[in-house]
Amino acid sequence: MKAVLIEDEPIAMDRLLSLVKQLEEPLDIIGQFDTVRESVAFLADRKDDVDVLFCDIQLADGLSFDIFDQVKITNPVIFTTAYDEYSLKAFEINSLDYLLKPVRYKDLSAAIDKYKDIYAKRSFEDSIAQIKELWLNPSPYRNRFLVQMGNKFFQKRVDETTYFHVDNKVVYLYDQSPGRRYVMDFTMEELVEKHLDPKIFFRINRKCIVHVDAIELMRSYPNQRLLLKLKVPHQEELVVSREKVSHFKKWLNG
Repeated sequence: MKAVLIEDEPIAMDRLLSLVKQLEEPLDIIGQFDTVRESVAFLADRKDDVDVLFCDIQLADGLSFDIFDQVKITNPVIFTTAYDEYSLKAFEINSLDYLLKPVRYKDLSAAIDKYKDIYAKRSFEDSIAQIKELWLNPSPYRNRFLVQMGNKFFQKRVDETTYFHVDNKVVYLYDQSPGRRYVMDFTMEELVEKHLDPKIFFRINRKCIVHVDAIELMRSYPNQRLLLKLKVPHQEELVVSREKVSHFKKWLNG
């Protein structure tokens, strides 16, 4: 698989190159550029040689979107950026994925797997049609959240979440790292009513929402309630309220 890397930050470029080399099937890097001008000059002649492009959005001489205004690109693009606000614009192009920096191996590998699944097994026309269908008719539920710990902000994917919990009126997201929690800007009601897939998440009581895959076991608890144990250590007692027990059991059964 031949790839072009477009990135103007040397540290970010080095990280991306390092991650690419760790892939099970390392990519053949046929071009590395840090400006719109250089990228346009290369792609104008060799775009048909490229299987996938990795593009930072803010480059030394403009936005990478300027490249696609000057050269008609039909290749899939994986955007890598520190800014979440460009995601909608990115998906107007042939965007295969949108990875927030610092790019992680897990996310990069998943993006490449998506490429193989969508492009390698189908005709090009069918692949483009599928991508457009995904973005024109997206899931109503979120697949990631922007969260905060101290003065730092992080991107957390829904599939990394084990549970949400309210403490002193602040909603926290807990991931798969024991004891680590992140501040959220949503209320529990907003999460349940707008942002979380009810097939995956269940509000077990007024203060807690759990991810189905995080549950290891449950046991009887006083007053006809259930006590949950998750697959990662947690300090809070996660108790299914009595009025929710019946619905919770049905939810677990799918």
